Amino acid sequence: MTYIQRWRERAARLRNGGMVILLVLLIITVFVLPVVVTSNSVIDRIAQDVLLSSILVCGVAAAPGRSKGLAWIALVMFVAIVVRWIGWLSPNGSGLPIRDAVGILSLTLLGALMGTQVFGAGTVTRDRIGGAVALYMLVGLVWADAYQLISIVVPGSFVGISAHDASVARSTLVYFSFVTLTTVGYGDITPVAHVARSLSNLEALIGQLYPAIVLARLVSLQVAGSGSGSNKS
Repeated sequence: MTYIQRWRERAARLRNGGMVILLVLLIITVFVLPVVVTSNSVIDRIAQDVLLSSILVCGVAAAPGRSKGLAWIALVMFVAIVVRWIGWLSPNGSGLPIRDAVGILSLTLLGALMGTQVFGAGTVTRDRIGGAVALYMLVGLVWADAYQLISIVVPGSFVGISAHDASVARSTLVYFSFVTLTTVGYGDITPVAHVARSLSNLEALIGQLYPAIVLARLVSLQVAGSGSGSNKS
């Protein structure tokens, strides 16, 4: 076995392990953390930032290929992580909008990485399916951070969440985000600010279109792969 082959095998194992860990971290963030984190204590906020940083690192490790574009995205994510942790030094919570904006940027970049893996050329693999699930969950988390930023900039943007909760309890907004993304719409939380309503409409539209688009892409890739295999034979 040559050195290049060994390097490729190690890179493949790194991608597979990174995708598994990424999915586990996303599941913890969406389903476990809201149950455990019920306050705005320092420990709870640290747990959120540790999870976010870990998600970004695992997302870069799980990304296919090693191009200059990926290196630049990894650098931007590293800077975003540093800026988010530096936000702890801001007195009286004045750095909260910056920290939320950085979280939105970094998760959006990670979503773009997952998008290239899901919708790019190739065959249907476990990594592609895992990337599709991860991308769907990332959409919900990006919108949750956007709702939190809106609630800070425009107080009273949501009915059903107190002004205090809207600015600090991210778990509540994660819940609202995925309720909107899946178009369940329980009605216990309602956006009233114009920008909050527009974002909610956009998220609901994505929630409706995304499964259909991903399913169509996976089917087309599978059909194309089967067709090329039969032609070769």
